[in-house]
Amino acid sequence: MRKIVLMLACLLVASAAFSETAAQLFTRAKKEKNPNTQIKMLTRVIAKSPRMADAYHYRADAYLSLGRNKQALDDYSRTVSLRPKDAFRYYARALAYQKMGRFSLAQADLTKAISLKPSYRNFYLARARVNTSLEKYEDALRDYQKYLGKRKPSASLSKEMIPVYLSAYRYDSAKKQLESLIASGDDSADIHFWTGRIFSGQNRLDEAVSSYSKAINRDGAYVQAYRYRAGAFKDMGDYPAALEDYTVLLRLQPEAIFYNRRGLVYEEMKRFKEAEQDYTKALELSPKWAIPYNNRGFVKMHFKDWKGAKADLETAIRLDGSSPTPYVNLAGVYWLSRKDRKNTYDNLDKAVRRNFKNFESLYDEDQKGWMFRDINKTAEFRSVLYK
Repeated sequence: MRKIVLMLACLLVASAAFSETAAQLFTRAKKEKNPNTQIKMLTRVIAKSPRMADAYHYRADAYLSLGRNKQALDDYSRTVSLRPKDAFRYYARALAYQKMGRFSLAQADLTKAISLKPSYRNFYLARARVNTSLEKYEDALRDYQKYLGKRKPSASLSKEMIPVYLSAYRYDSAKKQLESLIASGDDSADIHFWTGRIFSGQNRLDEAVSSYSKAINRDGAYVQAYRYRAGAFKDMGDYPAALEDYTVLLRLQPEAIFYNRRGLVYEEMKRFKEAEQDYTKALELSPKWAIPYNNRGFVKMHFKDWKGAKADLETAIRLDGSSPTPYVNLAGVYWLSRKDRKNTYDNLDKAVRRNFKNFESLYDEDQKGWMFRDINKTAEFRSVLYK
């Protein structure tokens, strides 16, 4: 008897589930907190009603929360195809693209959303952020302004916009935003770092260093403050201070770019062995980056390691044939090691064709003139440069 009752109960539940409409099941699915369960429920909704755009949308959200990006994008795209005039469908897919780091696709979807509903301010804010990620800073600032209209930005939005102004070299605009934050009592590390960026942009290096130091005093692990202060010290010719900052920076964030930059400081200090070691470390971290190969090749010339220098410079050219500097350095190798006029001139010609302009450096012994000693006094040498 109990088995019969249990079977009847199961049949009633199954019957109720079967008779539940897609809309009813969708209502329950929206309230479900577990994304895996929600996906199963929404899949049943879609089976019952394959043109219900919201079901695909909610399932896409659930997929995205689980990191199942392909399924999420498939579902967002399905909602777009079902509702091609609905701006918010493009907006949702754009946010997914943005989360995945696919910024160009996000920008395209946001532009489409704006064309369908230009009065919706949040579309402009989202596109401003995507344009910032694409390093399209002027476009980003125009979108921020469209988002704001005549309103003043909040403190949090000002902090978001200031780095964009700085990246667009709009220092006066950044300064106005900063003044407002400072007036409100903000004395954070960011405030002093951004102030330093403005001073750096105006070539007021002493003041820049002071501001970066204040940022570091407030946050001893402020990577960007060390980075820019090191650069300012290098530009000022204070190489020991720059070296110290890059060394701290590498403890905080051991990246190829910082090894390469510290290598350049070692070069300025004529500490070529340490420079070579830093360029080698940069290449271990970023083996397809042309610049450290060029720099290491240049350093090897100081050791008269012509074979090693030539190999590094040729690798730099293979990785980035558009840069003129490796061709200049390779010309130096041919002249210093073999007095090979033909290959010296051929490589200088290739550098000029790639827009090399700093001809004066080829005559200056403190720059690259030492590589072309004697030959740079000839009319033939000048004719290669000044065609």
